[in-house]
Amino acid sequence: MAKILLTLFSLALILGQTNAVIQCGTDVIPKVISCGGFILGDDAKPSQACCVGLQDLAKIASASQPDRKDICLCFKAAMQGSKVNYTKAKQLPDLCHFTPFMPMVPNPDCSKVI
Repeated sequence: MAKILLTLFSLALILGQTNAVIQCGTDVIPKVISCGGFILGDDAKPSQACCVGLQDLAKIASASQPDRKDICLCFKAAMQGSKVNYTKAKQLPDLCHFTPFMPMVPNPDCSKVI
């Protein structure tokens, strides 16, 4: 019985240290949905919720290259077919005070996100 408990405890420690996969629908999109009024619409500046969400994503992205790539792929999929104002999108890092983790271009190459 002690061996089983020790094995389960060790497994829990190992699994707890692995990176979770970034999920677009739960980890990325809810954090940036409030940015739509700025990059898709007529809002003169991004909302506070938009900036907080982007700052959170920048922190997640700074953890690892695979996380940056996953976040990039989410943005790429979400932006396809949308009328994103990329001039405004490129302003977000300065306006929201975060380090950019991907290029804000119509078709980013997520395999090259460093």
